[in-house]
Amino acid sequence: MKRVLMLGVLALVAALVAAPVSAATKWVRGPVTAMTADTVTVTVKGAESTFKVEASTQLIARGASTAVREKGAVKLADFVKVGLYVEVRYNETGGAKVATEIRPLATEEEGASKEKDAAVSTGSSAHGPVVSIAADSIVIKADGADVKFAVTSTTKVLGPGMSTKSRELAAAGKPSVITAYLAPKDQVVVYYTEGATPVATSIRIVQKIAK
Repeated sequence: MKRVLMLGVLALVAALVAAPVSAATKWVRGPVTAMTADTVTVTVKGAESTFKVEASTQLIARGASTAVREKGAVKLADFVKVGLYVEVRYNETGGAKVATEIRPLATEEEGASKEKDAAVSTGSSAHGPVVSIAADSIVIKADGADVKFAVTSTTKVLGPGMSTKSRELAAAGKPSVITAYLAPKDQVVVYYTEGATPVATSIRIVQKIAK
């Protein structure tokens, strides 16, 4: 009998927040080139990388929560197909790459179908709630510790409604600073480059906490 792996779900709009992961969690973005019941293969920098998919792997996709309500569970194959661009966050365990989170990329959100820049196709990330935020920095609690990231003029904030927010700020003649998008307790994923003080290249909102 063919085994069907059911995944945990993080809804993109009404998120169910998973426990914070290690600040050293890695990520990749690229097109899916192969899938099995418990693996997904992604092309990264011209080479294929295969990730193990487990029942604890979180799927972030529009419609996933509806599928859970209607069917009681969700299958990766219902939301991820060969050729689709995805982001995979993963840990390496015993020499195997284990996916902790898989997120289909919306073309209009991150230019996923045109992803060519190797510099933004892989890296490190941290996941957790915002502890504090300033125009030039953000502190989140990741893996039980406060981690500070520098924020620059090129740091992007990703998530539903962020493009609209940017247009509203521009129309009102207000500066597009990170404090206009985020607040303490918001759940985020910070993508960063290493350094004495890691620099946030982009910040994805997982759950926006209502004020």
